[in-house]
Amino acid sequence: EDCALQAKAVVSTQSTGDEDAYILFVRRNAIVVLVRRYGLESTIFLKSDKQNTVDFAYEEEKCKLTVGKVTLQMFDRVIVQISVEDCSIQHRKLRMKLVNPIIPGVSVEPIYVTLGKDDHLPKPETLKSF
Repeated sequence: EDCALQAKAVVSTQSTGDEDAYILFVRRNAIVVLVRRYGLESTIFLKSDKQNTVDFAYEEEKCKLTVGKVTLQMFDRVIVQISVEDCSIQHRKLRMKLVNPIIPGVSVEPIYVTLGKDDHLPKPETLKSF
């Protein structure tokens, strides 16, 4: 069975969920993450909202992106929020947003759901604030 279809089915039944992911690539304005649980790879653009402007320092040689005290680099573990965006009845897209590490103006609030009887997403006290 196709992992992407399976992920869409799971996420669409929950509407939204937070998942562990790993950074595969770091770009000037984005990170490419892999959600191992579903085998999904996605680009998360690091745009700040209009009220908060965030300055990112990109080091191409080290594949590192720094904002304040937060550094994002290859193979770092992050938490992403996966949701299904309904563009139309026939077209649905998976959307990923950064939850943790917390970058003011970029990160979104976490959603805490239980996925299975033994599989829980991180509790609020396990999220790091930088």
